[in-house]
This record gives sequence, C-alpha cells and structure tokens, in this order.
Amino acid sequence: MIYPMLIDGEWYTGSESALKDVINPATGEVLGQIPLGTREDAGRAVEAAHRASKQLARMTVFERAELCVRIADAVERNQEKLARLLAMENGKTYSDALGEVKGAVAGSFREAAEQIKWMNDAIIPLRDRNMRSYTYRKPRGVYGIISPWNFPLGNPSVYYLAPGLAAGNALVWVPALTSAAVASEFMRVLEEAELPKGALNLVIGEGPVVGDAVVVHERTNAIGFTGSTPTGNTIAARAKGKPCLLELGGNGPTIVLEDADLDLAAAALVRASFANAGQVCTSTERVLVHDGIADRLVSKIAELTAEVKLGDPFDGATTMGPVHTSQVADKVLSQTKDAIAKGAKLIAGGKAQEGRPTGQYIEPTILDHVTVDADINVEETFGPVLPILRFNDESELPALIASSPFRLAAAIFSKNIDKAMMMAEQMDFGYININEGSNYWDTMIPAGGASGSASGVGRSGGKWSIEEMTELRTVNVRFSGV
Repeated sequence: MIYPMLIDGEWYTGSESALKDVINPATGEVLGQIPLGTREDAGRAVEAAHRASKQLARMTVFERAELCVRIADAVERNQEKLARLLAMENGKTYSDALGEVKGAVAGSFREAAEQIKWMNDAIIPLRDRNMRSYTYRKPRGVYGIISPWNFPLGNPSVYYLAPGLAAGNALVWVPALTSAAVASEFMRVLEEAELPKGALNLVIGEGPVVGDAVVVHERTNAIGFTGSTPTGNTIAARAKGKPCLLELGGNGPTIVLEDADLDLAAAALVRASFANAGQVCTSTERVLVHDGIADRLVSKIAELTAEVKLGDPFDGATTMGPVHTSQVADKVLSQTKDAIAKGAKLIAGGKAQEGRPTGQYIEPTILDHVTVDADINVEETFGPVLPILRFNDESELPALIASSPFRLAAAIFSKNIDKAMMMAEQMDFGYININEGSNYWDTMIPAGGASGSASGVGRSGGKWSIEEMTELRTVNVRFSGV
C-alpha cells in the first residue's frame, strides 16, 4: 500500500522509483510505502496554497470556525482507524495513540473554532480628536509547517493546522518522514470535511529537499516547525526573515527541594520520564535532587519504575512501547554508557529488552549520581531515561541549571509554595510547573522556549498559536471633525 501526498486537492504518489518503506518499530514489519517528494512537488504545493489563501482570507471567522468543526467531526468518525495506524507507525501504545487522536487532534480543531470567534480587534486612543486608529488581525498567507514524529497528528494539529486554518492561512504540511503514513491517512479523513482545494497540502519527503523547498519558496509567508535545535536553526537561517514559530529542543531540569513531598515527586517523575517512552520535548530528562532526600527519592522512583510495563503497543497491559527508531535507541544506550563511564550508578534498565522483534524496546532506565559533564545532562536525550544529579546546597542550582542550554520547560517540587513561586519567577524558561511533572501541559497553555536559549521562539497552544499565525494590521482614518 502506498500512502500518497495531497497537492492542490489531488492525490500524488510521485515516481515509483522514489518510494520508502514504512517500518513498524514494534515488529520490524513493512506497513506500506511513502513517496519521496521533490523540490518541484513542494513548489506546486506552495503555489496551490497561495491560490487558496485568497479564498480562505475572504471567509468570515464563522465560516472558518465551521470548517474546523467539520474537520473535528471527521476525525472523531475515524478515530480508531487513525489511532491504529499511528500506533503501528510510531510505536506508542494504542491507548496513547487513541488519546492523541481524540483529545489533541479533534479537540484542537474544536477549540480553534471557538477561539477564532473571540479574537478581538482594537481601537487605539489617539491625541488627535479627529483621528481614529483601528487594528485587526489578518492571516499571514501561506504557512509552511514541518512537524515531528513523536506526536505525528497531535503536534501539528494543536500547534499549526487547527489555528492556522481558523486564522485563514493556507498550509503546506511536511510531516516527519518516519510518521508520514499516518499523516497521509489523516488527509484522507479530512476529505470528508470538504476543505477548499489547496487549503491544506501534504508533501512527503526528505527534510533537506521538500522541507527546505517550502521554507525558501518566495510565496511561503511564514514557517512553523517543531523539532531539533540544529534543524530549527537551519530553517530560521534559510527563511531569511520570514516569521518563524519554532519549538525546539528541551532538556529542562526538575528540581526536588529538601522539603518536597517525595511520593508526589516520585510519581510525577516516573510519568514525566516514561510517558511516550520519554519521547517528549518536555520530558523529565534531568532531575536535580537535594542529597539529603536523594536516597529515599531514588528508592521510591525505582519501585514505581518496576511497574512500568514495556511491551507490544496493542497489548492492553502495556504502558510503554518501543522507541520510534533504531537511531533513538542507539542514542539512549550511548548516553547511558557515557554517564556510567563518568561515574553514574545504574539503578534500573540501561539496555534493550531481550526477546523482542526489534532492538527498540529500551527498558525504562534510572541513573543516579550523574555528573554535570555527562552527555545525558547536557544534551537532549528523547528516550526513557531518568537521570539524577545531586546537590548539597541550593546555591549550586544556578550552575547546574545552566549546564544545559535548553530553556523550554522545567519543574520544581517543594511544600513551600511561596519559595517555589519565587524560584520559578527567577528561572529563565518558557514555562515551569510546581509540584507537577515537567511534561504537564494543556492545549490552552502557551508553550515555547525562553528567549536566547536553544529551545526556539514564539508561543504555541490555545489563542497564542492564532496570534502567532496572524499579523496585526492598522488603519488610520481622519474624520472631518466637529
């Protein structure tokens, strides 16, 4: 089976010689094939989006809201089919995949339909009594969207597709190559919603080919991207001044202070480290724990981690599936070995589970006494690892926090809310959770990296995506006077 692209309302498979197998990470089986698009394919999609953008911009917010509702209805009618393919292609559990489709995808289009109706314009007070200044938001035009594989439908829908269409933009979507099959199936579902021709185009291919072609095209007005920091920096440079909404790498710390509720902290840390096999940009990837409570916390974490069930994504007892690719598995194992070589103590996991169809079933791993110079502390891991660094005095925290350049999300555990709040306000992160795991997020909360960090620019989620995907226009009018 071939999962095709959709360009200007037409399905397109490209050349038969340029097809790539879709591999199930849980079984190693071939699920089908995807086409490898060309720069010319990307260009045709941008031109189609440019034509469609005029129609979308003329639609009222109520018409675009109804379009979003039709999309949500179509997704809900096909949620089991989408979730099954998502789980097979990605490796996450079927229950997690179904939650992504039902909550993140259908929910995001319904929320965008409501939010766009309440994006108010403004009249600016002026000194001249005979002048009036009106501001209003307009769509940017053609948006190039490049999305990641870890939430292949949830991320693009919540961050870009739903708010982008609600705002009146036409979109060219380039999904991650390893999650392009479910993106193609998603586009088939959207046919039921009767989108205007060219309003949403899907181009499948290698990022440096089709992704780059979309970014640099003269008719592409803005870019949305979620992914690695190096790729995001390349995109920003290639965009040459076009507005960019970029959510990049995360490796923010979770700080457990001496007065923390250890049961609460342990449960949250395990959830935040092993949900989606740790393949979340806001996962708990490094834990900074006061040495006075560290032994007790590690013991509680180990007990809870032993309850994590690694296995077949379609087994109802499974709570964590395999990692997405062999490259992810290799990185996790390499960083674990590096940490141990530099002095860390392996508490649990640390290897691929034996007897599995692929080498991507990485055991939930706990590392204690991780050193500051370990790669797993400095770099983003994106896998099921919970690394613990110890400190003796809170004066050590600024240096520990600064040992990694990412400033996306962080967390603090303390019974002293006043202290935790003051600490959070002094930390330079996009958002900080108190007495909750770093991966806690709701679609109504703005997400994004702190300025000057390696975690991107802009804010996604809720009305903030709509604001980012529109631009403010102003009309100044002189009246004849009284």
